[in-house]
Amino acid sequence: MSETPKARILSDLFAGAGMGLLLGTVMGLTTTPVVSVVVGALAALLGVFMGLDGSGDDSGRTPRVNGVRIGALGAAAVIGFGLGLYVRINNPLAESPVDQMARWAEALPEDPTLAKQMMLYERTGISPEAFTYGDTTSAGPVVAVMNEEAVKAKSAILFSSLSKYDACSKLDPEEYGTPADVLALYARSTAPAMLKRIKAEIEALDPEMQPAAVITAHLVLCAVQDAEDEEEDGP
Repeated sequence: MSETPKARILSDLFAGAGMGLLLGTVMGLTTTPVVSVVVGALAALLGVFMGLDGSGDDSGRTPRVNGVRIGALGAAAVIGFGLGLYVRINNPLAESPVDQMARWAEALPEDPTLAKQMMLYERTGISPEAFTYGDTTSAGPVVAVMNEEAVKAKSAILFSSLSKYDACSKLDPEEYGTPADVLALYARSTAPAMLKRIKAEIEALDPEMQPAAVITAHLVLCAVQDAEDEEEDGP
């Protein structure tokens, strides 16, 4: 029994939305630069290949663009990205500050100042200058220093620096003969580690898809580099 047009549309919506929501959420949640760039490149590649309808045209040779699938992928990716950022920044599954403080107060009833320090460190990653313990602990303000890793996890900056390497100019496919020539540059010792990961992902694709994948990856890298430059030039 052949698939009805309505069932086909619902199937394309589900496929595109499901994959887009997954990728967008992962991108919003991640704080590792390499992972976020690779996932971003994969999202762009999926946007190209999931938008192609393999049934082809009347000649059976040229794939058609599946507008329903690509539209659902893009919309769901944006929604998933916002959801991932919200969860990462607000941590809605965590205890409330009141419950968290009560837990530490119960664990350290003889030293309320230390309990406050531990609660602060656990919730924000801000490390007190010195953890103190004992009856002589001062009840005054606690001097704190910033935990850089915790701040990074709270930051909305998802991608590592590409400006110093100038990936957009050095990896332009139009400057080289074949996709293999471009991918060879991804593996240079001076190239950022993320490029080696992207190279491996592209080489795992079907050879016929690799030229389009190289072009798409370059567009993604240029967009990331431009956004990074704008952020550095901003106030």
